[in-house]
Amino acid sequence: MGTGTAMRNGVTSAITNLGSTLTITPYTLAANTDGGHTGQVEVPGTAVSETAIPFRETKKIIKENFGDLEAGQFRLALKYTAVFEITGSTKYKVTWNSEVYDIINLDRYSIDNTLIAWIITVSKRHD
Repeated sequence: MGTGTAMRNGVTSAITNLGSTLTITPYTLAANTDGGHTGQVEVPGTAVSETAIPFRETKKIIKENFGDLEAGQFRLALKYTAVFEITGSTKYKVTWNSEVYDIINLDRYSIDNTLIAWIITVSKRHD
């Protein structure tokens, strides 16, 4: 078994055994002219459920530092099997521990040409 596969198995096991469920909802923004007011409204796509652990737990396994975070942001690690439809106009929000966050960054974490996990940076929504 290669280094990448061994790392992926370790991270996947940690996420499976220690993780919490979150819901990822893709959305686009559309014009809203309801009642004479203009603005934007979210048009949600199909939500999916995933399991994630705080990235600080993953760091113990992969010993990688992705840099400093802005205030109010944190990272979550998701299994390598998570699927994202990444397009220019699609955005994502996450419901985790009954709170809603925007995904502001999405990283593919790979070793030895093997996708180990998705690392998402989230920021608290203030709707």
